[in-house]
Amino acid sequence: MRIVHLADTHLGFRQFHRTDDRGRNIRELDVYAAFGAAVEKAIELRPAAVIHAGDLFDSYHPSSAALAVALDGISRLCEAGIPSVFIAGNHSTPRAASAEHVFGLLERFDRSGLVHAVHEGPAAVRIGGLAVHAVPHHNDAGRLAEQLRAAQPAADADFNVCVTHMGLGGMGNVGAAEAGSLTLSGEELEAVGDFDYVALGHLHKADRVRINAAYSGSLERLSWADDAREKGITEIDLTADPLGGGYYVRHSVPARRRVQLDPIDAARVEDLTAAIAAAAERDDLDAAIAKLAVRNVTAAAAGGIDRHAVDEAFRACLHFELEVEAVNEGGGGTALAPLELRDFLVGRAPSGLDAGEFVTRAEGYLERAAEELAG
Repeated sequence: MRIVHLADTHLGFRQFHRTDDRGRNIRELDVYAAFGAAVEKAIELRPAAVIHAGDLFDSYHPSSAALAVALDGISRLCEAGIPSVFIAGNHSTPRAASAEHVFGLLERFDRSGLVHAVHEGPAAVRIGGLAVHAVPHHNDAGRLAEQLRAAQPAADADFNVCVTHMGLGGMGNVGAAEAGSLTLSGEELEAVGDFDYVALGHLHKADRVRINAAYSGSLERLSWADDAREKGITEIDLTADPLGGGYYVRHSVPARRRVQLDPIDAARVEDLTAAIAAAAERDDLDAAIAKLAVRNVTAAAAGGIDRHAVDEAFRACLHFELEVEAVNEGGGGTALAPLELRDFLVGRAPSGLDAGEFVTRAEGYLERAAEELAG
């Protein structure tokens, strides 16, 4: 029996305010394309079930476009006769108990009985001889830990899988700094160690954290912190030996290329603008997201960079970031690197306000401003 594990698809994610000729955010379209490719790969693999380990959407009130992409993908799985289990992650879970959960729409949409959208609390889903113990995100870390410790394999199932959404202490933090995220200790992972497989979501870099547990990772690199060599989905053969080669198999999904260029030491070049422009003379920047760090830059040198010439040199990129580290009078460096907008806003959410809601509203205001200016 084989399953497909994916996670952190973040449908509706937007970045850079770069749009196509219809005004659609290009990075948002990248995320949709990656999800579509993952669904098609899953259909090709014909598993007993597809298990999504959280953060299907980037927001708990996704746009109509994000909902349409999700429902189209789920429909394709249903048409192929493949059951699916989706759990809510921190991005899909409202902070207020009174708010309607978007997963309610997924439940009402399904008429086949093949779609299981788990969000109100742990649920046991049976798919033939497979038992899936689904533990969705909970806003209370203590409560989530209790629910994981209470999870037990079903004695009458041929195979048992636990799926949950959380960070782990001591692991990388790509994705762990998001609003509403939770990080638990390795004890919670040990508590579900008797399952045949533990499908994890939340961290964006794929990682097999123990012999029978793994993060499948996101399908797109959503920040510079994510330096994963490839993106994709995970196929698990529950009939195979976990120590063997056929138990855990990764399948790549195409993702937008990110290129971190070799840094430039401004103290060692005579013409800083020319040196920056020369870094663009390579053949892997077409439609890529690129970043270049320039170190040891005096205030005068920073002011003398011809930004127009730099933009022209990197015009093939979808997006280019110049990260400047200025030298102050004391000889130390002052980083002037641009922050990801989401991280910037989370760090400035007023005390007492929900950071996730604050960020979502701020991004909405910016989108409306961009639409008004474009009009």
